[in-house]
Amino acid sequence: MTDEREKRWAEFGEWLAARLTELPVASVIDAGRAGASAATHGYDVECAQVQRLRGERFLLRLSTTLMIIPLLDDYDGTVMEPDRWHHDDLFEDCTHGYLVASSPGLVADLVVAWFRDRCGFDDPGDIGFSYMRAKALPRTADAAWWTVDPARVESERLHFE
Repeated sequence: MTDEREKRWAEFGEWLAARLTELPVASVIDAGRAGASAATHGYDVECAQVQRLRGERFLLRLSTTLMIIPLLDDYDGTVMEPDRWHHDDLFEDCTHGYLVASSPGLVADLVVAWFRDRCGFDDPGDIGFSYMRAKALPRTADAAWWTVDPARVESERLHFE
């Protein structure tokens, strides 16, 4: 790998780790081939999905098929052992397993390795993103843990350059 290519992937990993720390609980970042869609590429698309959990944890899922956003019965990440890869059938659309991690850097490193090494992406600019922000119910007693700077997240549009 050339020094410039290695530098781009390292910068992308740092950028992604920073974005993950800004996610409100239950929000989701989907990553995959830029410009890919079910209409143009079918459902066989390499993708990574990160959902923010409570307790400073993240759910990372990797797949070679298009994934939907999981409906979890709880967003408390502290109930699962962190940093352990799972290959069970909990998610039928998740072909390569999942983990709950406490480190946004670890999640970003795994996403980099997935796209660069496993999927053969030449440049992180080939990755496209979609972002689903969790909705806070009005007048929720503990709504403070949902706060994030929306101007920063929206202005970045989750696009790595």
